[in-house]
Amino acid sequence: MSSDTSSPSDAPAYDRVSVTLHWLVAALVVIQFATGWVWGIFERGSDPRFVLFRIHLVAGTAVLVLAVLRIGWRLTHRAPPLPQGTSRPITLAAKAVHGLLYLAILVQPALGLLTVTAFGKSLGRWPRDAHMMLVNIIAAIIMLHIAAAIWHQFILRDGLLRRMLPARKARAAAMK
Repeated sequence: MSSDTSSPSDAPAYDRVSVTLHWLVAALVVIQFATGWVWGIFERGSDPRFVLFRIHLVAGTAVLVLAVLRIGWRLTHRAPPLPQGTSRPITLAAKAVHGLLYLAILVQPALGLLTVTAFGKSLGRWPRDAHMMLVNIIAAIIMLHIAAAIWHQFILRDGLLRRMLPARKARAAAMK
């Protein structure tokens, strides 16, 4: 048995800015998926379709802006270390998934914006097709990210998920 007396709740957490940016982007991505999937059920030119498209466009632009902020923040504020004893393959997988998520929140909204511009339309269908293809890839990466968080929380019980929950310090103080 290890002489380490720290508990998973003592694991270093992400700073408040990182947590806020993470959950804002996550909420906006949910809005992106919902509006992108739902507007197709409405007739072209209808008001509901137009409103959903505008929400999708604004949320996508917000994701792109927040992505740039997140990357800037991450470059100047390191992520807390993974729990002690995390294997090298798991560490590499975590870095790969996070890297792909960062790439996705940059590339996907940029492709979406390109798709709706005159310049994008002059390029043919490939920006739209790439935007549509990436939806499924991004969904798979997000599912992998969520599955890993659940695995850490309920199988490994290493406190990893707690590091990214909002108001962690306030909750911890209330529990003492």
